[in-house]
Amino acid sequence: MNRRIFVLFCVALLAQAAQAGESLVYAVNTGEAKPSQAWPKTEIFIVDSESGKQRLVFSDADTELLLLPGSDVQSDIVAAGGRIFSRGVERKLYTNGRPDYPAAVFELPTSRSGKARKIFDIENDARMGSNFRNLFISPTGAKIGYMKVLNGKPYLFLHETSTGKLLRKMDLSQMVFDLFVTSIGWMPDEERLFFTLDRSDEDDNWRLPESQVGSYVMKEDGSGLGRIAPEAALHPTRPGLQANAVGAAVVLGALPDGRYLLRDFQVGPASAHPGTYLYTLDPRANTQKTLSTDGPGELRCFRLSRSGRKLALLAHQQKDNTAEVSTDSKAVWMFDVESGQGRKLFSFTIKPDGPAWIDLIGWLGNR
Repeated sequence: MNRRIFVLFCVALLAQAAQAGESLVYAVNTGEAKPSQAWPKTEIFIVDSESGKQRLVFSDADTELLLLPGSDVQSDIVAAGGRIFSRGVERKLYTNGRPDYPAAVFELPTSRSGKARKIFDIENDARMGSNFRNLFISPTGAKIGYMKVLNGKPYLFLHETSTGKLLRKMDLSQMVFDLFVTSIGWMPDEERLFFTLDRSDEDDNWRLPESQVGSYVMKEDGSGLGRIAPEAALHPTRPGLQANAVGAAVVLGALPDGRYLLRDFQVGPASAHPGTYLYTLDPRANTQKTLSTDGPGELRCFRLSRSGRKLALLAHQQKDNTAEVSTDSKAVWMFDVESGQGRKLFSFTIKPDGPAWIDLIGWLGNR
């Protein structure tokens, strides 16, 4: 074997090892306390993305920390770069479920032997309590951000995760970027942010020239704000389908090679498979590539790995509830972004007395 072939062989092995090292993280919340426990319980699991093998790494049932995971629509637990973070509160400070508790962001362990560590307190407003949304994390886990209303104005907060230091507190009230944001995240360079504005003060119809609905990129200080592409270019053309005029194509993540992963909901005749479409977009070449998502069901909770190779999502399927006990199914699907093909990794059967909240919260791994 000559030197060049040997080097290429080693690079291929390292790439395969890095891809295999990506592990998915998900959380389950009971929704309400059971007789054997005083509080709802939140558990966090790490899953091998190839085999589906899982292990429990954290439960707040036996700790002084109560996680505040958000809802079935929005998670306040995130993972990236080998680290897991969550909004939470010390149990002794959580009084009667009041909204003015002094919540904080904690780093959670990635093994059962570890302990949670408070990173920083969330700035409070007496009138709004712990009003909070859109916890998001940089690809390496070095920075974390969230949005919050203070004194009637929307703010963006960015913190360093190692020390909890506040890096930036930005008043968004004079910007297009405000609490109508549907998704937000860091670009791979960890110096810029992307976000999708799903509604607009000017007009929600993105087809009108004055509408600000669309997806943007900006620097962390708010400068350099610009659209990823004209909104009309973000809605794929599907035979027999039409994009909703008041719904943006939502950016789910940015790939290291400059492409973006997006979702778009399109409607039309039943034979044309109306529903959510996932695709990659190269804004430089104006090219798109669709992922095959016809089978899983209602799609939500999209998590792109740092390498950009894998996408995990949660699919909800309602079953024919003719039995005495109705059940729904939620399945975790794994997609290869390049091939566009997906497979079911594992599933949950949801009964009335089962988990109230299941969410994918991110990836662990150095790639």
